[in-house]
Amino acid sequence: MKVSSKTLYTFQFLSALAIKGRKTPVQLREIATEYDIPFKFLEQIAILMKGVGLVRGTRGKTGGYQLAEAPEKIDLARVIKATEGEILPCADIEGGNGVVGELLADIFAEQRASIEKKLSGITIAQIAEKARRQMEPAPMFYL
Repeated sequence: MKVSSKTLYTFQFLSALAIKGRKTPVQLREIATEYDIPFKFLEQIAILMKGVGLVRGTRGKTGGYQLAEAPEKIDLARVIKATEGEILPCADIEGGNGVVGELLADIFAEQRASIEKKLSGITIAQIAEKARRQMEPAPMFYL
């Protein structure tokens, strides 16, 4: 499975909103600067995520974006489907022996279901928490 830049930046965007966890909207410029995401690309991602109901936007000087749901309710499978369309696209199997083709198609379908189940068990909240811990500055000890 290939993860596109769009999907990677979407995870960063949603994780940033979860980490900031504000009651007030977060401006895209703040996220673009902090996470080194091209601003125009981030705008497109925000519009897409708003369209699928994962974020909500507020207009105005103090406007920005917030998660539309708790980060514990947003799983990775849902985000990938929103950005890529399918979790594990698989080419149609054509030609050759029909029986072998059907067996391979069944195997690929099982693998797709297995991967989707695994990704459905991981939430933006979990990703955000791990990212937050790694981004925190290391404690300084003075002697």
